[in-house]
Amino acid sequence: MRLKFFLPFFAILCVSSVLHAQDRDIEFGYDNASNPTVISLSSAEFSAITGDGINLAQSRFSELDPFNPGEFSADQPGVSTNSAQGLIVNSGNGIMINALDASAESAFGVGYVNFYNPATDALEATGRIAFKDNTSGTPDLVLDGSIIESGVTPQFIALANSGGNVHDHITWDLLDDATAPLGAYGILVQLQSDFTFDGTIEVSSEPFWVVFNHGMSSADFQSLALPSFGVGQVVPTVLLGDVNRDGVVNFLDISPFIALLSGNGFQAEADCDENGVVNFLDISAFIAILSAA
Repeated sequence: MRLKFFLPFFAILCVSSVLHAQDRDIEFGYDNASNPTVISLSSAEFSAITGDGINLAQSRFSELDPFNPGEFSADQPGVSTNSAQGLIVNSGNGIMINALDASAESAFGVGYVNFYNPATDALEATGRIAFKDNTSGTPDLVLDGSIIESGVTPQFIALANSGGNVHDHITWDLLDDATAPLGAYGILVQLQSDFTFDGTIEVSSEPFWVVFNHGMSSADFQSLALPSFGVGQVVPTVLLGDVNRDGVVNFLDISPFIALLSGNGFQAEADCDENGVVNFLDISAFIAILSAA
């Protein structure tokens, strides 16, 4: 009887050991350790590149804790240097992860949490995901659709050791598990470094997607969800002035243009002077485009 009692715990330990041995890490390091200008990313863990040139890593939400069924999260991918490949940073450097608003940084994204809805076959800025670092004790970063609900980004995740090495795993926690719809959840992030850990970001990596499968078949995830994030797609052409995105520039674009100006939002079609922001400087350019249409 005693042996039977311990068998389930032994099985759990075995599964945990196997999963730990199968760490899937995004490997990174400085382009030049003596004078770093960028954080370089290895391509090994990325499975695809989107139409706008952004690397994408795949993962899956699952019930990681056998004692808490119904709670979905992921601890892959982690982040790691790889000294054998020349991917290291400098001792004492603080490594951060920065969550990005994909509506501003990607041709396909719509917010901080980018939910692929199988019912509409489109991305929606909805859902809540928390970044929980397993080692630093920093407050959780909680993203909610198009906003940062709580916490600070970039979030500290690790301090490089004396050899310039880092290995850390974040728990990407799907919140509201009971009501979170099935589909795919994508987060656009980048790694950053604070050399002296004084709050100043000195270098960054290129942005990359982490997209989590939540209850979709592997075939549907690959063929339906990933294309919505830009995999296998061509970057859509931006028609300046077509703020309502109906394919033409006319008086119907005036109201949404004013709404974006008033709300300090961003949309590429409204950035008529193409300086990366939507503000009063776009007004004369918008009028000129509208008049010429």
